[in-house]
Amino acid sequence: MDRLALFIDGSFVYNCAKRMGWNVDHRKVIEHFPKGYSLYNAFYYAPITDWNDERQQKFLDALIFMGYSVRSREVRGEAPNFEAHISTDMLLSAPRWDVALVASGSAQLVPAVEAVRTMGHEVHLMGIPELTDLDLRSATDRFIDLRDYRELLEREGGGRRVYPDVTQELQREESSFDHEGSQENGLEED
Repeated sequence: MDRLALFIDGSFVYNCAKRMGWNVDHRKVIEHFPKGYSLYNAFYYAPITDWNDERQQKFLDALIFMGYSVRSREVRGEAPNFEAHISTDMLLSAPRWDVALVASGSAQLVPAVEAVRTMGHEVHLMGIPELTDLDLRSATDRFIDLRDYRELLEREGGGRRVYPDVTQELQREESSFDHEGSQENGLEED
């Protein structure tokens, strides 16, 4: 059985999701694409804007729990630019996989893609055409348009989790408690 390696540029997938109008469920990606293959590894490249942001930490923890090897680095207003990391991981791990699925759109990956293809490996590219460089598409064996996989990969519930606003309920409880406490202490005015 051929071994598959996933290389997912998180900021690229995020930009694709914004353009498509639906969010990609990364659990579904790691479950769907390795079918028919033995999964070697799933690399996920995640830009971090604030290491103290609990939401970002929970997202990274969830990716690790799903089975991704997360590569992250802090970005401060600049583009994440994970191309060097992706290229390095592709080239160093190439002896351990047969097929790579790359989710990125950057032409900077062309030399790495060409190198692993000359080693006899297949490279499949996943994205949407308008965000994917044509030279990169031409360098790969197959292009997978994310829009064709909406039914399989869309995250249920859409975007960020929304929690109910319980402040009014808490205020009512506090008011009720204060009112009951006053009655018990004989402080209730007539």
